[in-house]
Amino acid sequence: MNTILIINVILLWVVVLFNLLLTLAAVRRLNRMLPNIELLQAGTHAPNFEVERLDGEKVSLATFAQQKVALMFVAPTCSHCIEKLPEWEALGPKMKQKGVDLVLVSLADTEATRAFAKEYSIQLPVLTVPSGDSAFITDYKVMGTPQYCVINEQGKVQAAGFLGKEWDQLVEGWIK
Repeated sequence: MNTILIINVILLWVVVLFNLLLTLAAVRRLNRMLPNIELLQAGTHAPNFEVERLDGEKVSLATFAQQKVALMFVAPTCSHCIEKLPEWEALGPKMKQKGVDLVLVSLADTEATRAFAKEYSIQLPVLTVPSGDSAFITDYKVMGTPQYCVINEQGKVQAAGFLGKEWDQLVEGWIK
């Protein structure tokens, strides 16, 4: 009986070690497969752009001259974006009081964006950049949604990235 118990314990440890090795190999392979995420660097000039608002008016980087703007890249199919919309809607007026415009940049066509804005009663300014406009997406190094880019009053990138600690710190500074 003791021999069977010892053999079972040894086999169990072999299985555990084998699973550990498989997990480490999978993580290593996944890390090699992921693209290197390259975002706009703070201090660089923000790339110029010309896109449309939902009302059809053309908007460019010059539209935001001499003011700070936070571009939040979203998509109507992004569940995390939809989850964050109420938070952004509440945040927008507070940021505006501190001199920062929060602008949503939809990576969908105008009709899908219009339906998205209507369904979720979006009050924030919304720009449309259909995925076909690769220059804008490439210039701003949009890798996914939600992603942000904060441009200061001099037209330089203050910060860029995905939602997380850095975004939370920026927001905290704006709403104090």
